[in-house]
Amino acid sequence: MANKRLVWNFEIDSDGLIDFSALASEEPDILRWEIRYFWPADSFITLYGLGEAFLDLSRYQIKQRVDVYHLLNDGYYNIKDRRDELLYKPMIEERGGCQGFGHKINLLTQSPGELLLGEPALTVREMLSKIEQESRMIRVDKVALKYKLPLAPAIKLELAKIRIADQGFFSVCIEGRSHQLVTRVSQLLMRQHIPCDYVRFLKQTHFHE
Repeated sequence: MANKRLVWNFEIDSDGLIDFSALASEEPDILRWEIRYFWPADSFITLYGLGEAFLDLSRYQIKQRVDVYHLLNDGYYNIKDRRDELLYKPMIEERGGCQGFGHKINLLTQSPGELLLGEPALTVREMLSKIEQESRMIRVDKVALKYKLPLAPAIKLELAKIRIADQGFFSVCIEGRSHQLVTRVSQLLMRQHIPCDYVRFLKQTHFHE
């Protein structure tokens, strides 16, 4: 069966449909887990095991974002300016290519002495100083389509078109409060593709780290 175009450079291969009802439900994790993938703008990306319902774009939630990421020299820090907030998303755990995050924190509204989650742990004052001294800023414009998969706890599939300076990229993210489900859906959906998180992607692509 020929692949069917979904949107942009994404297409679906409907051979061997994923049986979402066979994936066991479980209690939500405390952390929000995600696995991301990135490709250059000239790539064609196949999503495996999805049926006709995924071709209906009215089922997707559309989001547009303009974020300015702050890339620091060491450690893993997911920090970005969004509107009037300086958001820090602490990574608490990493298993393979799957990352578990705590709640986003607006650094501008926290007590300076508050100790932030993450490794290495810093106070808000130390983090703001580190950002001021080390930050390499990079703007990311993103249009994303999000689809809520029929799973419990809720797992979402995000397809995104990204613009960074004069370069275009595509991205896929599987996210939700279950490490087991996020990992399993990613294996079924993406197969041979290799995951990469946002911070490492930006550093590798634009600062060659």
